Amino acid sequence: MKQIMQNYKTGELKIEDVPTPLTRRGGAKIRTRYSLISAGTERATLEISRKNLLGKAKARPDLVKKVMDTTRKIGIKNTFDLVMNKLNASVPLGYSLSGVVLEIADDVSGIRKGDRVACAGAGYANHSEEVFVPRNLMAKIPDSVTDQEAAFTTVGSIALHGVRQAGVHIGDNVGVIGLGLVGQMTVSLLKAHGCRVLGIDLNERSVSLSKEMGAEMAVLRNDSLLEEKMERFTNGIGLDSIIITAGTDSNDPFMLSSQVMRDRGVLVVVGGIRMEIVKSVSSLFYLKEIDIRFSRSYGPGRYDAQYEEKGNDYPPGYVRWTENRNMICFLDLIETGKIDIKPLVTHTFPFSNAMDAYKIIEGEQSEFYVGILLSYEERKKHEPAKIFVNEHEALKGTLSIGMIGAGNFAQANILPFLKGNPDVRLNGICTAKGMTAKSVAEKFRFKYCAGDPLEILDDKDSQLVFIATRHDSHAEYVVRALRKGKHVFVEKPLCVSLPQLEEIIKTVAHLKDTGKLYGLMVGYNRRFAPSSLKLKSFFGGSDAPVTLIYRVNAGYMPPDNWYQDPAQGGRFVGEGCHFVDFAQFITGSVPVSVHAFGIPEKQKTSSLVDNLTVSIQMKNGSLVVIVYNASGAPNMPKERVEVLGMNSSAVLDDFKALTLYRGGKKTVKRFPQDKGYHGEIASYLLHVKTGKGQLISFNSLVVTSLTTFAAVESMKERKRIDLDTFCPDIKLT
Repeated sequence: MKQIMQNYKTGELKIEDVPTPLTRRGGAKIRTRYSLISAGTERATLEISRKNLLGKAKARPDLVKKVMDTTRKIGIKNTFDLVMNKLNASVPLGYSLSGVVLEIADDVSGIRKGDRVACAGAGYANHSEEVFVPRNLMAKIPDSVTDQEAAFTTVGSIALHGVRQAGVHIGDNVGVIGLGLVGQMTVSLLKAHGCRVLGIDLNERSVSLSKEMGAEMAVLRNDSLLEEKMERFTNGIGLDSIIITAGTDSNDPFMLSSQVMRDRGVLVVVGGIRMEIVKSVSSLFYLKEIDIRFSRSYGPGRYDAQYEEKGNDYPPGYVRWTENRNMICFLDLIETGKIDIKPLVTHTFPFSNAMDAYKIIEGEQSEFYVGILLSYEERKKHEPAKIFVNEHEALKGTLSIGMIGAGNFAQANILPFLKGNPDVRLNGICTAKGMTAKSVAEKFRFKYCAGDPLEILDDKDSQLVFIATRHDSHAEYVVRALRKGKHVFVEKPLCVSLPQLEEIIKTVAHLKDTGKLYGLMVGYNRRFAPSSLKLKSFFGGSDAPVTLIYRVNAGYMPPDNWYQDPAQGGRFVGEGCHFVDFAQFITGSVPVSVHAFGIPEKQKTSSLVDNLTVSIQMKNGSLVVIVYNASGAPNMPKERVEVLGMNSSAVLDDFKALTLYRGGKKTVKRFPQDKGYHGEIASYLLHVKTGKGQLISFNSLVVTSLTTFAAVESMKERKRIDLDTFCPDIKLT
């Protein structure tokens, strides 16, 4: 299928062939009929992307701060690689469309195949021939509403939520500053609500159009009689409410609002404007007690993953107008004739000519525009499951790799090494979003990209499968890949629950019995770091017991981060497994019991606690303490390991410095920070190719997962957990 993609580094815009999206839980696959170009938002995106690095930094100072924080954590080089990877990525455009349901997930209700729906959401309702959209971001289109009208639903819901935030009443005098697409719809909605509307804009044609949309009065901002006309319009009272729908770097809309607002009026900010309360203005805001409110996109639920992605609705008794119910309401208003969208459609382009539309909004063609629609042809031919990107490139390497998932970590730490390895041939790549798969395939020279993991798993040309998806899907893909006769490298963790672990064990046992078991590796890279190998050799590989203390300054992670989703296992299961594996490597033994203590936090289950201490008794008598903390200073180095035993001691500081103590001597060895990512992959590839590389034993992989699960259980039950009785069905060696 085809989709509009933009390179965020260069600003280049193009229509590309990408894999069709997979229908996932919680949503449906939609064939697009019309998509709406949100001129203000998309023009701003294009303008920023076409700036140089300095220009981008000035436009997004919030991201500059984030980069600086990341630099302190992972260093300049790693941060630079991460930033350049982000800049080189393609991004989608568009977030408002209408289409027809092609496929529905089993857990979705309220819509059927063949239904016409309006869809919303950046990253979902993009300018693309087919899209996957979660249930709460789509609404059925009434029979009398056309596809063209329904394509305005998302932007209309933005306007509708702004009106709701103003809390207007019948007969109120309401000003709308900025008469672009959102502003014009705001005018129409206010008129339908029984308000008297005054529109203000810089463009004469926009002012004229607003009268057609329902404004009782509309004036140019530079009209010398502006304030006099407003005073006459409100009988000297001032505007009851003002809704700013302009997008500008100017402070003028904000200042104007303070001057023409009545005492105790309401100001709602919908558009992106500068808000500097200078002294002369602040006195007006103070004297009038103006109530300043913000309108967050299309309503409650926006930016809440539990609502948008998981489909968890808010009870109407508590949240009457969610973003989905706003979408439904907007469609109802069109159906009943309360608002008329047709005057807003100034241009319609076939999707194949979309670049002509962007020439208009970027000013290359001087035309008045408001609503620009892209129309999509009905596609009868079957779309290929794969998009071949480098099909005819000379093949190199003997190890053919297919990959499922390619997020930031994989693109920064796994794929660059694989691309540069002469033994490797990158065969197929699959990601949840076809655009990402295409972009990654081009960047790292994969033969093809796909939207369905089955294309990778069923491909007989791929000997190895690398899995770098979100944690909850690891176990499923590991089992399926092993059953397909593949060597498997999966990023940590191996799995996130006991049932998943049991299924993996059962699969491995069956394949072992049939002689068809291939190499399984989990991305526990720290044991492969040069500093770790030196630490291990310092203690001579002895099985004598030692004490190991591993302190992790993990850093704060916001509640809406996917790591904090209970379905993903939590942070200790997802990252703590690294440190359990490292302890096994250094001590040369396996855990036998676990006792964990966490700092309790409101609204967090034991699996989500990320301030905890885990004490582990090893089989050889070694003692391990893992201190995992998310509330330390962000500029403190992340990891520190202390090992004491056999009249010797060692301190490993963030894989940069190793201090060794023995016989009254102190030795310091320094390393470029290397956590073993490349060493780990190189060792695994060597094992697959020759059988010589180091492979973490399957028993060790099982024990690592079991230990993290036991730590969570220990916090929950407030007692020590013995691994041999924690899950009797799992036999450890």
